[in-house]
Amino acid sequence: MILSVAGVNVKFTGFLDDGFREAFLGTFARRYLPDVFPSEDGPDIILERFKGDSFRVFSAIYDHNGVDSYKIESSVPSAYGNEAPVFFLLQAVARAGAKKGRFIITDSVSVVLPSGKAVLFVGYPHTGKSTISAIALGSDLPVLSTENTVLELRQEKLFVVGGTDVLVYDPEVEGIYGIKIPYDDVTKSGYRIADLRGDSTRRALLRGGVEVETIVVLHAAFNCSQASFATIRGRKIRKTLWYFATALLKGLDYYEPLPLHMPLSEEISDNLREFLKVASESYSGRMYEAFGNHRAIFEGVVGGSPQKEENTENQSPNFSSM
Repeated sequence: MILSVAGVNVKFTGFLDDGFREAFLGTFARRYLPDVFPSEDGPDIILERFKGDSFRVFSAIYDHNGVDSYKIESSVPSAYGNEAPVFFLLQAVARAGAKKGRFIITDSVSVVLPSGKAVLFVGYPHTGKSTISAIALGSDLPVLSTENTVLELRQEKLFVVGGTDVLVYDPEVEGIYGIKIPYDDVTKSGYRIADLRGDSTRRALLRGGVEVETIVVLHAAFNCSQASFATIRGRKIRKTLWYFATALLKGLDYYEPLPLHMPLSEEISDNLREFLKVASESYSGRMYEAFGNHRAIFEGVVGGSPQKEENTENQSPNFSSM
């Protein structure tokens, strides 16, 4: 069986009689791997698995007849137990996707606005992405991605064409912001799990792709009362999106014993340059840094153009009203 992950086809070979391949269809794996489904198409990646108690990659061959091939030793992927295979596969898929012009943007969520277009929220860990997603779900807005987002270029614009479909969020969000979200499971730490895989509206939107209208870099916190927005332009757009578009390629989503150094082919480099060029030209004035309360940021973005501060290359946002 071949699995499609973020539109990249992965063929599993080797020792698979213990549920190794099927584990990538579970909620833990899908929290990080975008759009995992069985596929009948030809492979972009061939992954040969050998059984073992620890995880290691002992062979990697890139771009042989257009296919990346890996040999790994690993036990079955599991949360808290053996997470490395999931993050390894995410890195491998990010590389294969970049060859196709499909970029997995790490640490990101995307929400469909009332206009029918999408807002892409990016941010480092613990800056409010899951809370923003929870608020969107509580407001009946479709959430397209919950952790990693797949983007494509189309006609000088960015489109969301895929994303992770498992949201893990703090249940206290419901009480703080007065929302109610159906959930499917609970983690060992007490966080709730909302599985969006069955959302037919989300699936239909992603089949056609949703144009990105606005990009927001999040800096959200519960102890703020309002929100402030600062416009991002020019080189800073390239620099910011370079990090979020290449982090997975570079193995910044760490896994044991050490992420691979995966080479960037000329094809990947060309696609990256075009991606950053279009983003910096098309989204100048439509990309913001957002500081403040989650709800206030959400309402500022969903309600229309954020009230923003100008000349942000040299000016710090005003927090006096927070």
